[in-house]
Amino acid sequence: MANLQSNFLGIKSPNPFWLASAPPTDKKINVIRAFEAGWGGVVWKTLGSQVKNVSSRYSALNYNGRKAVGFNNIELISDRPLEINLQEIREVLKLFPDRAMIISLMADNDRKSWHEMVKKAQDTGAHGLELNFGCPHGMVERGMGAAVGQDPEIAKMVVEWVMEVATIPVITKLTPNVHSAVPGGLAAIEGGTNGLSLINTIQSVTGIDLDTLVPNPNVRTGMYCCHDQRLQNHYRSM
Repeated sequence: MANLQSNFLGIKSPNPFWLASAPPTDKKINVIRAFEAGWGGVVWKTLGSQVKNVSSRYSALNYNGRKAVGFNNIELISDRPLEINLQEIREVLKLFPDRAMIISLMADNDRKSWHEMVKKAQDTGAHGLELNFGCPHGMVERGMGAAVGQDPEIAKMVVEWVMEVATIPVITKLTPNVHSAVPGGLAAIEGGTNGLSLINTIQSVTGIDLDTLVPNPNVRTGMYCCHDQRLQNHYRSM
């Protein structure tokens, strides 16, 4: 049998196939399923100040007769409490000590916040950190995500803050939503990053209903309840 063992920046895994930071890596149950299926590592969905996903939707892109060659999403970073994520990461590491565990981070844009986030992530026993400088939606108004990746000077500064306290490999995830990824990549290297990741979410529109401006597919399903007996009787009779 072929040996697929991987060693990236000193991070070892049984194979080089890792799941990127996304909904499939957002909680313990999903990551366990991935490891049981044979994936060599995961990048845990981006952690930061807790947010509230109020309208998470997906639309698929079909191309040249092939279905679902890609997906459009408006997911934010993890909407679960930070401590719950960190505890679940510890638990998964105990169950699968041979798999690569990278934690994606997006802290508030100041040195103290990054220092605190990095230290908490490292305390889990994770093998590496990913700096999310790429997300173009949801957090740019707070000076995070693509707002960092699109400004090489800021990107370098944040990487320098992280490297002041990092004790495990740091991978900087760049953004494609620029004229060129080279300036941001060079800035991250100058800041001391151990590695680079290309690329994160591309700004896009896949399919949309021009009358309602709702992305496809528009499922139009859900649950309705009310306390008015007359309305309940009306719906029962339909």
